[in-house]
Amino acid sequence: MPARCEKAPGLRAQLRAATQSDHQSLDDMLGSLDLADRHDYIRFLDVQLRARLGVEQWLFQHCPYEWLPPSQITLLRRDLEWLGHTVAEGSAPAFVAPAVSPSAWLGAAWVLAGSPLGNKMMERELAPRVAPSWPMAFVRDEAMPRYFKALRPLLESNQQDLPAEWAARAVFGHFNSICGERLAVHA
Repeated sequence: MPARCEKAPGLRAQLRAATQSDHQSLDDMLGSLDLADRHDYIRFLDVQLRARLGVEQWLFQHCPYEWLPPSQITLLRRDLEWLGHTVAEGSAPAFVAPAVSPSAWLGAAWVLAGSPLGNKMMERELAPRVAPSWPMAFVRDEAMPRYFKALRPLLESNQQDLPAEWAARAVFGHFNSICGERLAVHA
């Protein structure tokens, strides 16, 4: 990963370097799940839904309208409902960023926008192991990759952006906290 960080444009490299260990922790926790197993897949989707609800709400309040990432909540709910699992309304924790400045949204949006890259790898590994009807609206989403492509020019700045970095780290912290809690509860 460090080699990729060195080659990435300035702000993207800063965000990657700052969140590398948090990102790895999340990958390790979620990587312990067998997504072809119904129970584990529900756990994965549940973590994604609970964490994204708070981050998406925060972005709705702090992100310029034209840069709001596409919501993935409906996709997650659709997959969970297909699996017979519903999430109680109001059960998702709020997301709070450590600093709110005009650019903090960019760090949070970068984290959400980058997740479909991992989803595509998951889908390639998962598809041959599950029935064709397996619910994968979330992992097959095409809107977020298009958003990430549109966001990339903003991430190519060579200026340091501490509020964006802090927000990105806070998003990973939010995901890690929810993931650790949900995986322990439903083990």
